[in-house]
Amino acid sequence: MRFNRIARPQRRMLFCALAAVLAAGPVSAQQQQLDAAQVPATEADETATTLDRVMVTARKRTENIMEVPMNITVVSATELSDRNIANVQDIYRTIAGGATATGELILRGLVGGNTTTPGTTSQFVDGIPFNFGNVFDVEQVEVLRGPQGTLWGSNAIGGTVQIRTRAPQFNDFELYSTLVAEQEKNRSGTRTRTQAGINIPLIDDTLAMRVAASVSDTPGKIVNAYTGNARQAESEFIRSQLRWAPMENLNVNFGHIWTATDTRGTLNADRSTAGYYWVPELTPNPDSPWGYDVDFDTVDCPAGAERPACRATSPVVKSDAKFTVWELMDGWSRDTTNLFSLNVDHDDLFGIASMHYVGSYRKNFSNSLDNWSRLDMDDMARTWIINRSSDYRTTHELRFQNLERVGGFDWTVGVFQDRAWEGYNPNVQWQYHDTDPQSIAIFSAWNDFFEYGFTDLGINNIAELGQALYGNPGINYNLTTNYDYAKEQAAFGELSYLFDTGIGRFELTGGIRAFDFEDATSFRRSGIWFGTNGDSPYFDEAYGGKESGSRKKFSVSYMPNTDMNVYALYSEGYRPGGNNAPLPTSCLDDDFAGAYQARYTSDLIDNHEVGVKAAMFDQRLRLSSAVYRIDWSETWASVYMPSCGFSYTTNTPGQSAKSQGLEFESSLALGNSTMVTLNYGYTDTEMTVGNEALGSEPGDKMTMVPKYNAYLALDQEFALFGRQAFARVDLAAYGEFKSHFNTRPEDVAPSYKTVNLSGRMHLNDNAVVSVHVTNLFNEDYITYRSARSRTSSRHALTERYGAERGVGVRFDYTF
Repeated sequence: MRFNRIARPQRRMLFCALAAVLAAGPVSAQQQQLDAAQVPATEADETATTLDRVMVTARKRTENIMEVPMNITVVSATELSDRNIANVQDIYRTIAGGATATGELILRGLVGGNTTTPGTTSQFVDGIPFNFGNVFDVEQVEVLRGPQGTLWGSNAIGGTVQIRTRAPQFNDFELYSTLVAEQEKNRSGTRTRTQAGINIPLIDDTLAMRVAASVSDTPGKIVNAYTGNARQAESEFIRSQLRWAPMENLNVNFGHIWTATDTRGTLNADRSTAGYYWVPELTPNPDSPWGYDVDFDTVDCPAGAERPACRATSPVVKSDAKFTVWELMDGWSRDTTNLFSLNVDHDDLFGIASMHYVGSYRKNFSNSLDNWSRLDMDDMARTWIINRSSDYRTTHELRFQNLERVGGFDWTVGVFQDRAWEGYNPNVQWQYHDTDPQSIAIFSAWNDFFEYGFTDLGINNIAELGQALYGNPGINYNLTTNYDYAKEQAAFGELSYLFDTGIGRFELTGGIRAFDFEDATSFRRSGIWFGTNGDSPYFDEAYGGKESGSRKKFSVSYMPNTDMNVYALYSEGYRPGGNNAPLPTSCLDDDFAGAYQARYTSDLIDNHEVGVKAAMFDQRLRLSSAVYRIDWSETWASVYMPSCGFSYTTNTPGQSAKSQGLEFESSLALGNSTMVTLNYGYTDTEMTVGNEALGSEPGDKMTMVPKYNAYLALDQEFALFGRQAFARVDLAAYGEFKSHFNTRPEDVAPSYKTVNLSGRMHLNDNAVVSVHVTNLFNEDYITYRSARSRTSSRHALTERYGAERGVGVRFDYTF
């Protein structure tokens, strides 16, 4: 259900635990690099001229990437280390055709609206749907392009990210750590990252445990001129795995992941020019419903002045103007997840099939503060919303796969269930205001809540409203959830037939996923933005719905030899529909309320793709390329109503969007120690049907998506002072894109290019030190721009900036 108003101590214990591990002996998370260092020189010389074979799990079985008829990007643990990648989000703009506005991956131009988080890609960690991107102690990251609806389920219409972590090892004790410190121009402090892990064999070939943990501290650049506080973000996680092999061919893995993120302040700059600001003038009047007569006057700002320059600035604030905002309050958030998982793999059932089960249970907790002082009070008085939620989710997948091809056939069958719920929660949202008499008077006089029927209940000011409804004169709005429930069930299957014609092998693959989902929600809402429901100030509502369907896939591939695959693919994908709450009274006259509907339905993607993969010149050159055409029907997207701050979700009917493009990725080994990587993506995506609520018209190019992106890297291995060393220089290019239909100039983020440089040296068999320079030439670039209003420059003009020149030092140690 879509209804919320939207804006947009355990840490020390974890740090101490990490410090204890480090004191025992720090280590490298990238053992792959050290293994390479220990290969005898003659063997290394023989293998360095070719590229390693890449294995993937895109079809939920381990296969050579060359055999899979799909365009896949694989980023290894070694590359993650060499690029000093901390989070999977950091690679999105460098993979062919990849896009992201504020952190969520967008593939093949599938957005559909004005939101930065369209939910058109999914992410899995070891087969579990989980949006957690820390890549410490990770084996590799696989990005599967195109709809993955048959095997990977809903929300994967653009593609799927699969993160494979390192599993416990039965016979090798490992202790490893990574320490990182980074300085960046205009950042208020040093960004630090401390990571450590341990692998403990408990019973030879039978039982082992692996634990990895990370703590990071990221000072921000954006400073609030009113409070004097700069942005601050801290995150941490612990991942524990216990692997048990009680008998031959049976592996059981018990897992637990705990994550926590704390933030204060904002990532977004505000470049709006206020023009003026409001000043209330209060005259005591005992006959007034709020004790004062309140007049509102304006004070003009200097011509062209942004808000911090117009309003008084804290004397302690000394920051560049573009990194300075002016807000009465700093927002903050605290998010935690506790996830428990169980993986069971039996590799030989009666000599016919393998069995795989992966299940998870998690609890998510979120607590945050959103500052609404500007939107609701034009900064004349403080008002804020406290959000608090605890929700739960379970997932189960059971599948069976053949062991070996029989008569040329490979098959996979399985079932899946995903269930999410939240119980009674009276604290989903509370909106507060200051309770001094002046603030009560200003709030009451400025807002027209009394027109919504409260005076008929004897409520004449905002303090009386809070006292009557909530027993607290400092509260003006509440959202309570009675229950919120969603369940999706699916059965899926895939069948492949491989045959040899004498001129090469052909593989025909067909797949289908039949699904049904249902959802139900019940809630109570009340307060200033809703008015009265007859003679009651409370609105009690309940909604639900069901939907079912199927999605298909078919591919044909031709492999003239083991080093080439030419394929054609048709695949379908979907995102589940859902419910909207009724429009609040305060939103009825919003310009974007016209497309409101009580329920939005699931959408449908039809993807047509032709691709080629090849390894050439004795495995020195590897390339993968695809061209695609996508038709998108019943596109749904979130519509934000700026006059009231609420949102709803709506469908654009019919075949409402299309996308087509090219993806190309390649790696070339030059000689014994040099490698060149080139990625390029071209995307042409547009709406084919207009939607007034989104501001879109037929032919409008899609939001959030650049027409092109490219990535070029040169890797060189060499000896330095008799030690193994490595250097990498890369160039990333990203095209211009807009954040809104009905585009303003302030919605357009220009194209940019950045150059990064990194190098590492193996000090000995255990220690690796590396230096990473980001944005070497200090390119000034913007990663996201958005004007909140389509007409006024007084509303927020959001800008989010890319990294300036920074230098990081990383130390990996293995015991």
